[in-house]
Amino acid sequence: METPEISGEWQHIFNPNDTRSEIDTTWYTNDHSFAKGPDGKWHAYGIIGHKPINPWTGENKLFHISADSISQLTWEDHDYALKAKPGVERVLWAPHIYQEDDKSHMFYNIGNLQEKAPYYASWGQLCMAESDDMFNWKRHEFNPLFSDPGHARDSFVFKDNGIYYFYYTRTFNEVDTRSSVAVRTSPDLKHWSGPKIVHTQPYEADWAGDAESPFIVKRNGLYYLFVCRALTDYNETHVYWSKDPLNFPIENLVTSLPLHAPEVIKVNESEWYISNTGWDKKGLYLAKMKWK
Repeated sequence: METPEISGEWQHIFNPNDTRSEIDTTWYTNDHSFAKGPDGKWHAYGIIGHKPINPWTGENKLFHISADSISQLTWEDHDYALKAKPGVERVLWAPHIYQEDDKSHMFYNIGNLQEKAPYYASWGQLCMAESDDMFNWKRHEFNPLFSDPGHARDSFVFKDNGIYYFYYTRTFNEVDTRSSVAVRTSPDLKHWSGPKIVHTQPYEADWAGDAESPFIVKRNGLYYLFVCRALTDYNETHVYWSKDPLNFPIENLVTSLPLHAPEVIKVNESEWYISNTGWDKKGLYLAKMKWK
């Protein structure tokens, strides 16, 4: 077993207020994803909003920034990657980018159109869009891919031994509101199995807020699950280990990191980064990370 550690100084790579100050000066970012594009540049996408914070009304666009290198101090701000389609998409939450065969796949959540959806364990709808250039995104014609209870959201997708795994946050079920991480599997990124709960926290909430932002790293035969304990402590992420990508026991705690909704970025075997963001920060931060 290895332990991820923050090993460098934090760099404030994106402050959304720099380009939006004429509108407001309380802009923030939240769940996000990094990927390297066909142009050789690094790209990041994520939730953007401003205070007063109301995710159900104020988080309906996805920011898009890019840089020539992962260590660039300030990233370039682009037009929004996606904007919510009125009457179809209530929100745009927590995108994740998975790349394969020169195509980028973005997985994200569009919420629930029912008026009282924010106030019970409503079914979140998980969707996909695709792009060849990382600037123009086309929504999958059969969105949503699937829906699950507990404001299902915070996608993470990776491929292992020929199988695609789609991890996300949800409640344990419709009436048991323990915060959980579920996974579905697929042979092709478009047709997904039923859900399996792979990790559960005891904290109960309609939006499963103590098991947010799941992220998986496979390293030397072991799997590491990063999960944000946002209700226990907004800026606390736990890391769990397992030999089985379908089961991360709560007893298998590796470490705790003082971060909200972090993403892990592997540049190569010896160069790793980790991010930090959230409602209490003006934008997105990166620092070097190492495995001990």
